Amino acid sequence: MSLTAGLKTDFERLLLRFQQTESVRYEEFSAIWRDMKFSTIFYGKMGKIDSRKFTKEALAMAGRYFLPPYSFQIRFGGLYLLYGLYNTQLCQPKEKIRIALKNWDEVVSCQEEMVNAEHFDAVYILNKLLNDKAFHFTAMPTFLIYNRKRKKIPNEDVNEKLREKSNLISELINAEALEELTNVHEHYQAMKHTISANKTQLDKALSLIQGNFVSDLKNIAVNFQQWQENKNINLTDQSGIPVSKCEEPEEQKGFKRAQTLAEIKSKSYNSAIQVSRSRRHRQVKIEPDCTKGKKSPKVHACKKDTALSKRRR
Repeated sequence: MSLTAGLKTDFERLLLRFQQTESVRYEEFSAIWRDMKFSTIFYGKMGKIDSRKFTKEALAMAGRYFLPPYSFQIRFGGLYLLYGLYNTQLCQPKEKIRIALKNWDEVVSCQEEMVNAEHFDAVYILNKLLNDKAFHFTAMPTFLIYNRKRKKIPNEDVNEKLREKSNLISELINAEALEELTNVHEHYQAMKHTISANKTQLDKALSLIQGNFVSDLKNIAVNFQQWQENKNINLTDQSGIPVSKCEEPEEQKGFKRAQTLAEIKSKSYNSAIQVSRSRRHRQVKIEPDCTKGKKSPKVHACKKDTALSKRRR
């Protein structure tokens, strides 16, 4: 039987209880830690070799909750869990937390979010671990042993209750997608005017899509982003500090922060769209071609720059 059998279940039970508090404060986590008597996991009857191996595997398992794809709150819980395990271990010298260099960017970005959201308890704990030199920076997340038969490493199942909920709207409707939609929509409108018999008023049969389709799609995306930011205010703005009369309430500050983010995203969507170099070949010119007394649309690609063609010759 493995030394860490059942440890993942205990970790997730602790993090699920922390998730139910709807807070990212360390005092909430420490209360659950003490209630579950979590520091006693190192008190088993193990030899020095087994104890060090168990501590190393426990720190590696807890470190996964501090990285994506786990949610914002669970990553805070993963940091607190690493802090508790590192300081309650019985190994001397202490076993360090192994972290790969490719994952360090995620730690730095999480630290920036902590500072911007004024979660100073989490900032203090992360800086305390750094000052204690608790991290062991490595090239790979796990050990690589050569000249041995490779073993198939099983994929770690991620608890869906702890996973970060993906924002499919922002992934699908971004600035690049809106740029492409705008170009296609302009060509579509030009083609309709070309083949329409009445140039002043388009035929109803050709009006298969709304003229302001791209702008409506942009407004829906911005409104959804603003709604999502307002929904997460209660989680990200819980500081536990009493508010004086002269200060603004936390909810009002959170609402202003969400409104500012929505305005920034709206400006990015409303910015002038320029066709990137990789899409210049997709632009077409529409010219009428008179053949046999009838006008028919003729589409041909834009000619390349003559200077560029001469240079290639």
